[in-house]
Formats: sequence, structure tokens, C-alpha cells
Amino acid sequence: MVDRNLNDFFRGGKFGTREGMLIDIPPSGFDWRAVNRALPAVIDPFLESSFQEFPLGTKLTYGEQVFRYARCKSDTAIEVSALCQAVVPLAGHIAETGTVAQAVGDTTITFTPNTLSTDDLAANELQDGEAFFYDSTGEGYQHRILSHPAILGGVAGVLTLVDPIRLVNGATTAITVTHNQFYGVIIHPAIPTAKPVGWTVNAVPAGTYFWILTKGPTCALIDSGGVAVVMGHPCVPSTEDDGAVQEFNADTATEPDSGPVGWVQQIGADAGGAAATFGQVYAQLE
Repeated sequence: MVDRNLNDFFRGGKFGTREGMLIDIPPSGFDWRAVNRALPAVIDPFLESSFQEFPLGTKLTYGEQVFRYARCKSDTAIEVSALCQAVVPLAGHIAETGTVAQAVGDTTITFTPNTLSTDDLAANELQDGEAFFYDSTGEGYQHRILSHPAILGGVAGVLTLVDPIRLVNGATTAITVTHNQFYGVIIHPAIPTAKPVGWTVNAVPAGTYFWILTKGPTCALIDSGGVAVVMGHPCVPSTEDDGAVQEFNADTATEPDSGPVGWVQQIGADAGGAAATFGQVYAQLE
């Protein structure tokens, strides 16, 4: 087996806090030890930060509740108890032709975002995201991204990988890159345009890092404007209210295709057609 492209500073692990919370830190290009020196004795899942402290996707377990470390989109705040989704992939990051062939064991690839400004990448924007190949030799192989410099659209840039190349590919192999699902999250629009990733437990300022709830009991926006919501039934992202959930009804032709995200535990006061109000769900996104 080939070693991952990770030194001691970028390796993760399982730890416990003084208060008995469990934290799983994944292998990452982000050096969390440089920020924290050591694991904090106390981690508060109800606080935001203007700077990054852990790799995106770090898992924090607090009793029944499970959280993931996330970053809010830089220009969009999110209200409390809202269901959020991942960033929508840019067309200019999909199926872009490479310029350099890779051999087995290489830990870098060359990627050119399509269009200046529209598809520009800030330094390490894709960190802990993925790159995969298709339409030529090496297609179907996916590799985690360790780091990269800022890359302008239309200009080739180098992505350093966590996972070494496993099958040789050609210089013209198409490359697609995707962000970590917890980078740049937004409130889900009705209907969602990307994968649901969890609920906010605070009002989250734009561009901040925070813990997003993925499993367990949580306050949530409930919409009963379509099908009446029933306690104990599964729920899906709302088709009427941003950030809300509604009753899952497999017999309804207009039902969202994203699938159940949890179970209704308490019904809000939303009357049919009105704005969603707060209830409680048991989140099931883990």
C-alpha cells in the first residue's frame, strides 16, 4: 500500500474533550495543530469563529447529537435552525481538460478552471475536496485534494493530492474538481440544488466557521403548506420554504427527489401556505 501524502502535522485522530465529547479529526491538508497547539479541553458546538480551527468535516459527538465542522458561504448569513446544503458545483470546474500526464505514485495534477473571475479558485478553496478523471485513461479514479495555490480561471494551476495517482493517465484526460461538502454551505433553497448537509443551531454570520448538526434532535423549520406534517413521519427538504422541511409522501408527484433527511418529533404551528415555523426533527444525515 502506498502511503498517503501526509506528514505528522496533517494526520487526524480520535480524541475526547474534558466534558466527554468525542471528536474525530480526518487526515487533511489543514494543520489544525498549528492553530490549537493541542486539542482544546472544551469545544463548544454552539459558537462560530472567524478563523478555521479544524479540518472541514471534522466530526463532534455530543450525546445523541452529531456535528460536522463547516464554513458558511462568504457573502450569505444563515438563520438559526435552517436546513443547509452544499455549495453548487461550478460548470467551469467540470470536465476541464488537463495539460500534464500523471504517473502512478504522483501526488500533483494540473487543473485549469474554465473562465477568469467566474471559476477562479482562492488558495486552498478545494482543500479536502476531490478531483476525479474521466473520458480517457485513468477515468473513474478519484483523489482527495491536500492543498493548492490561488488559481485564476483560464490559467493552469497545480493541485497537490492526499492520495497518490493509482493509474497512469494522459495529458488530455478530463478533470472535475469538487469542494468539500462542508465548504461554503448555504440555506437550502426550495427546492434544494445540492446535497443537504445539516442544520444550523445558531444564526450563522457570513463567512464564519461553525458546527452544523447532522444527526440527533434539533429545532427545525417545519412547513406544512403542502401535505400535513405528522409526528413520527420522515421529512424531506421543503419545496415552498427555504431551509425548512416538509412531510415525506411517496405518493405525491411533486415530492422532492433529495430523500428523507430526518424524522418529525414535534410539529410547528405553520398553517397551510404560511411561512414555516419552528418544530423539532431527529436529523438523519449521518
